[in-house]
Amino acid sequence: MLLRRATVTGFVYTIALMTTISAHAGLYGFTQTEDQPHAEHLQIPPRHIVNYRKEMRDLFIAIAEYGKSRNKQFQILAHEGQYLLNKSLWEYHLDGYNKIRYSDKTVDDASFLNIEAPEEEEDRPAYVTKYIDSLDGMAVNNHYCQNRPLDSLLNDHEIPVISIEQCPDDAAIDKAILQSLTDNIILYPFLHKSQAFRRVHQQLIINENANGIMSIKDAHNIGFILNDEQYASPFMLLNEIRQSNYDIIVINPVFRDGKPFTKEDVDAMKYKKNGARRLVLAVYNISETKETDFFWRKKWNKTLPDWIAAKSPTNENAYVVKYWMPQWKDLTSRYFKSIVNSGYDGAFITGLENHELFEHNKPLE
Repeated sequence: MLLRRATVTGFVYTIALMTTISAHAGLYGFTQTEDQPHAEHLQIPPRHIVNYRKEMRDLFIAIAEYGKSRNKQFQILAHEGQYLLNKSLWEYHLDGYNKIRYSDKTVDDASFLNIEAPEEEEDRPAYVTKYIDSLDGMAVNNHYCQNRPLDSLLNDHEIPVISIEQCPDDAAIDKAILQSLTDNIILYPFLHKSQAFRRVHQQLIINENANGIMSIKDAHNIGFILNDEQYASPFMLLNEIRQSNYDIIVINPVFRDGKPFTKEDVDAMKYKKNGARRLVLAVYNISETKETDFFWRKKWNKTLPDWIAAKSPTNENAYVVKYWMPQWKDLTSRYFKSIVNSGYDGAFITGLENHELFEHNKPLE
């Protein structure tokens, strides 16, 4: 194998404690529980359809602004958020649909489908531009091993890219490594899901370096600990991280025993084995919840609140929420505030793709 070196080793709420995150939590694109979850189906055409992409952008922007208001260097790394970089054709059609529903025309009039998205950048809505400006990095799935293209805006706005790759064989990984070095893209490759996102010493460090890292733009490599079931204790996990030289570590902010990592724990993870500074990012799902979240109420086990939409496609123990509803914003703000207060350098924001769940049941394209 080429170039590899595996190491051995409204946000004004009070801080709320977080409880355990399922050891079976997955990462979108690599862990699926079902092909396509279903939210709500259109029986009668509604008076108004939510712009699910805009609502996702707006929530993301609010999260990013809060993090940076508390720490100017707070890093925001979005996972699979490429479809939010432009106002989509679905959104333009939605504008037409909503306009017709408030007029004297009927929904049988499909004239709104004649709308075409403008090509000029000056026509990009302000909320889309604000979303782009909120990004410190974008993590994408399988750019190399499945030839998934990157949005040109990432390059135009000099947004660092991290590609998470499940490759079919060693030769494909070697090819991806060489191309990623040429493209200046951080690569996180693996062959089998069982090898990914778990033990630090089982993951590969590509392009290891001794430099101190203060932003995603400075980084050359990344490691993920999204599943801690192979660690007997938080101390063992922390110690293994400290014995590694990853530039960025992405970690669940709560160990499976239900205890969140303390600020002292987070600070201890911020230094590589070589003594140089690195970034420690907390995983934060912007659009999913689970029964073990600190705010979960027992009565919801019998009757789910109306802001919960469907089972998560990546975590069998989680639910996709109607993330635009005030109830969810109130609850998730407490979670994010606790991440910021714990001293993390930033957040790895997942769940951005869940707007597709709702659009799937309201096809306008």
